[in-house]
Amino acid sequence: MKKTVLITGAAGFIGSHLSDYFISKNYKVIGIDNMITGNLNNLSHLNSNLNFKFKEIDITHNFNLEDSIDFILHFASPASPI
Repeated sequence: MKKTVLITGAAGFIGSHLSDYFISKNYKVIGIDNMITGNLNNLSHLNSNLNFKFKEIDITHNFNLEDSIDFILHFASPASPI
């Protein structure tokens, strides 16, 4: 059974590259991002990958995921704040 990684800030530079890495290592990846500084173009190549799921979520608010999570990589952060 594949392990599942939750990556916060998945639509950012680091989060999107981490998503690519874990997909290439045969993990399931759930990416979440609030899209304030992230860009969905960073993840567009994963749209058809059955091992990748994206959810637009702001982690500063309560949220629930129905998926079982094995690892969490927390990279949600404002990029290049003014």
